[in-house]
Amino acid sequence: MSSVMNKIRKHAGTTTIAAMRIAGMAWGVNSFASAAEPERKFTFVAVNQAPATDGVKHGLILSGHGTFTSESVTASGIYQHLDGATKIPKKILGAGTWEATKVLRWTPAKGGVTYGKIHPGVLDLRIDLTPDQGPVIKGATLRINCNVRPAGIKNNDPNTGKPLAEGYWLTIPGRALGTAFYGAKTAVGPFAPRKRITGITTIYK
Repeated sequence: MSSVMNKIRKHAGTTTIAAMRIAGMAWGVNSFASAAEPERKFTFVAVNQAPATDGVKHGLILSGHGTFTSESVTASGIYQHLDGATKIPKKILGAGTWEATKVLRWTPAKGGVTYGKIHPGVLDLRIDLTPDQGPVIKGATLRINCNVRPAGIKNNDPNTGKPLAEGYWLTIPGRALGTAFYGAKTAVGPFAPRKRITGITTIYK
């Protein structure tokens, strides 16, 4: 009887060790996979514009910072919407905060080239906007592009292949256009970099 019990204990012990080895291998693979892609950070601030409507020259001061991978993001910032057609100080049409909810796409610079600590590329995010007054605007799209002029690095649009300016693009869902975010009588947008770029974007490791 005792010899039978010893065999059972030995078999159970061998099975447990084998299971631990398999689990360890799986853990190692998962750890390697998560470590294969570095976590990057970004920070930006810029003044953009949208086409004029109803005599309003739409300007948008947008800033933010965050941390991301190709599958996850933690990021937030502030915005201030103004009428560039008014006298200084420009009339404020709205203001609030924003928070990223999803990474839509991360496109590193061609060939994955970097410049020191800077990792240039194009980051597309889904974000929610929270006006100081009015309901939360969900499902906006924020594109952040980091070029590196001193290194001659300029990114292209992942969809069209056309060169992209330094800065950001903000597109608001159609159902939210003309709401408290804009303070306008008719829909406006999207906001895009001006011909004379005001601001800077940095993506880094």
